Amino acid sequence: MKIYELAKEVNPYVVEMRRYFHENPELSNQEDKTIERIGQELAGMGIEYEVVPHGGIVAILEGKTPGKGKTVLLRADCDALPVQETKENLAGPRVCCSKVDGVMHACGHDGHTAMLLGAAKILKEHLDEVHGRIILFFERAEENGGGIPQMLAYMDEKGLKPDTVWGIHLYAGLESGKMGLLDGGTMASVFGFNVTIHGKGGHGSRPDQANSPIDCFVAIYNALEAARLTKITPFQPLTVSVGLLQAGAVGNVIPNDLTFAGTARFYDRDLVGMPFRNYFFQMVEGIAAAYGCTVSYNSITEPAFAVSNDPECAAFARKVIGEELGNDVIAFPEPWMASESFSQLQKLWPGVFALLGINNPEKGTGAAHHNEYFDLDEDVFKLGVAGAVTYALRFLDGDVDTSSRQWKGSVRDLFTELGIKPEVIDSYYKAIHE
Repeated sequence: MKIYELAKEVNPYVVEMRRYFHENPELSNQEDKTIERIGQELAGMGIEYEVVPHGGIVAILEGKTPGKGKTVLLRADCDALPVQETKENLAGPRVCCSKVDGVMHACGHDGHTAMLLGAAKILKEHLDEVHGRIILFFERAEENGGGIPQMLAYMDEKGLKPDTVWGIHLYAGLESGKMGLLDGGTMASVFGFNVTIHGKGGHGSRPDQANSPIDCFVAIYNALEAARLTKITPFQPLTVSVGLLQAGAVGNVIPNDLTFAGTARFYDRDLVGMPFRNYFFQMVEGIAAAYGCTVSYNSITEPAFAVSNDPECAAFARKVIGEELGNDVIAFPEPWMASESFSQLQKLWPGVFALLGINNPEKGTGAAHHNEYFDLDEDVFKLGVAGAVTYALRFLDGDVDTSSRQWKGSVRDLFTELGIKPEVIDSYYKAIHE
């Protein structure tokens, strides 16, 4: 079976699908038409599937023979972002543009979904080469983490336990045609915060009679910046940023309230994530009290897990994909400090998250993710499709045993580890029956 040749043959279909999804983007938790189209495509291939309410789509391909009794999960995400797309990328006109005002696929999820559909097409047409089971996992709401809980609850209820998981992210930080397959940390974990400081407003001429939440925030911001040097081990990476700051409406009035929001990114949840989280609350509340202010937490994203490739699975992926596509395709980029819900799949089941380069200056596809100029190099899709199919088929036939490295607890235990309350966990399981 010449997988790369099959990927080339299916590439026009993959490009067609990517352009459809790109032209018709839907925000997180609103991907109804996207899910409907994915289902239509799977049905057209003769693949049965189930829609997981609020989660996405799960389909199972049973091979002609059980082989060694293994199961591989292939995953893609499908939501877009609230970004106003430009009609041009970094080099000129785009090949396709969003038809939805204020919404665009600015992170490559249109390509991820299209590539998984292409892989599904190849696998379905060659079930005699599938010696085991393959799970197709199309996830809603990756950007806000809103789809993965329901998908995992569904997997738990159905007793679906893959031996390995595979995911891929189109990546502007790597040149087109290269596939990053790292051992260990590949994408970061995240701690998110949205906080309102409540002070006492007043006229700008008499700050002594007010209690400015802006002064309080400045102290908090400086403490956030200093935390990397004074509160966290210097041997682990940590980035902290504030991306939202709202206070007041005019320059001569001190506001009553100020809202700020941001994230911290890291790779080690135990050494960095949890210590920073605990320091954050202590510091924010302590400084607020010192300034005579109070705080309320609008939302908190508890420290998640990092995307961390299982070393044995990653080495296996480099070997088999190098044999299929050529070793010159394999790359070792620096880990990416962005975050991904795929980390929860990897925490349960060892696997690989590949970074597929799309940076091509001639085509203008090097803009940063979540940017209005972001665009994809469609020529790399065949590499992504071939990579997924190669990893799946060779893993089913191979000797990699991940049983000792799988999560020892239940899916509910995983949610608990993430700091999710029992009643919220129960809601995930209820949601999949709505």
